[in-house]
Amino acid sequence: MFLILNASFTNAHVGSPGVVYEGKAGKYALQVYVQPPDVIPGTAKVTIFTDGGDIEHIRIKPIYFWYGDEGSPVSDEALPIAGKNGQFEGLIWFMTSTPASVEVEVSGKRGAAKMIVPVAAVSTAKRSMPVGLGWILAALSVFLIGVLTTIFGASVSDSLQPIGEKATPKTARKRIMGSLVGASFCGLLLFIGNNWWGGLTKDYLKDMYKPYIANTKIVEENNQTVLKLTIDSNSVYNRKLSYLIPDHGKLMHLFLVRQGTMDAFAHLHPVRLDTLNFEATLPNLPAGKYLLYADIMRYIGGFQYTLTDTIEIKNAVKNTKVQDPDDTYAITNALNEKKANSLDEIITICGAPGIKTKLQDGSSIVWEEKPNKSLMAGQVYDLKFSVVSPDGKEAILQPYLGMMGHAAIVKTDGSVYIHLHPTGTVSSTSVGVMQKRIEETSVEPFIATPKVFKDSIDKVLTKIQTMSETQRNQFLMPNMNHNTQEHHGGSVKFPYVFPTAGNYRIWLQIKRNEKILTGVFDAVVI
Repeated sequence: MFLILNASFTNAHVGSPGVVYEGKAGKYALQVYVQPPDVIPGTAKVTIFTDGGDIEHIRIKPIYFWYGDEGSPVSDEALPIAGKNGQFEGLIWFMTSTPASVEVEVSGKRGAAKMIVPVAAVSTAKRSMPVGLGWILAALSVFLIGVLTTIFGASVSDSLQPIGEKATPKTARKRIMGSLVGASFCGLLLFIGNNWWGGLTKDYLKDMYKPYIANTKIVEENNQTVLKLTIDSNSVYNRKLSYLIPDHGKLMHLFLVRQGTMDAFAHLHPVRLDTLNFEATLPNLPAGKYLLYADIMRYIGGFQYTLTDTIEIKNAVKNTKVQDPDDTYAITNALNEKKANSLDEIITICGAPGIKTKLQDGSSIVWEEKPNKSLMAGQVYDLKFSVVSPDGKEAILQPYLGMMGHAAIVKTDGSVYIHLHPTGTVSSTSVGVMQKRIEETSVEPFIATPKVFKDSIDKVLTKIQTMSETQRNQFLMPNMNHNTQEHHGGSVKFPYVFPTAGNYRIWLQIKRNEKILTGVFDAVVI
């Protein structure tokens, strides 16, 4: 099976566990990179990049959705990194698997302020004990059992023998009986301990993150090619999908990438038919096997999930209707090829760092990175892009889905996927959910019944659909953190950490003159 199906989960990511968030804490511009543990309990490494040298202290702590600020632990100090001006680092413990966040509290000459960074504090891995350590512990156990049985035997025999008196057969029998009692006691302790440890293991495996399973198919309805997605109810467990909330005005963001060649891409927004079923009209994509990534968000903790699947489009799609005006697609050249195979589409030629590349409307886009430069895995990058209009002037960008840009990044083997925003890998909607929970003083959050919650969300979605473009942006953008976005004219940036070495393709989506444009770039990461 393709690698994507075995990839790890974190916050609407596949194979990209780190969390990067950029925003404002009061008067401070911060960029926070959290490397959460894959085993809970475990420690998360938090790195904070600041905008000046006037910061005196930074303190960090976890806040759990179910317990709120009132039930959170005391914060720990993040210390300056030697030789790196304005950078701080610290460790925090996540003790339970639950939707959570990292609170970053900054104090300095500009006052004191806080920032919330949502994190998926869930166990995604099972660790095995090293073989060598297992043998060492087994040998120590045998030694300790021998010592204890000897002590038990001696305590009822030799230790009671008067000094100078020779041991008798009766004493020997008492020693044997005492040793047997000691061995039985040790066996009972081992039995109880094994059951206790087995119970902990069972609970841990039960609480490990289990992804939702998506079943997708392509059907023909009313002369239209439609993608239908069903979430397997057996994979939902107690995570009720009635509590889905829109992110950037959409209940689901679905991405399709043609497997292998990576030359066909679509960003769709399926509509919800019922709790488990969604559908979307396909754009005019070529035939082939596609990787599917679908992002949804639950209200509880602003917890994000990515559904994955592979699906085959057997015949080239020739649809005449558009289901959602925000749905987009792009055809570009295949991997390792300079020309596109298709000639009857508006082709986007894949760009490279530092090279000006044409967009669909005649404008140009540049990835402001040094040409022929390999990027480093595990390092925070500001992926900055500049758009120039056809007349050579700096382009004026419009909001697209409440943001000044969206990006999808996929590793060419499908093992890494991320839906990226100018604020980073974290959705502003998720930040808003956690902030609202922290403002509550109740021990447990108030959550409406599933039916009431779902009905209220459906009303919001219907309201958004009836809005004009201007009204929708006014509705969505107050919930988005744009304070630190590099948006000067035609520029937009996306902070991100490539998790592993390899080849990646980046689809950047912006909007100008009421048209959604897609720029495509290749990146080499070492």
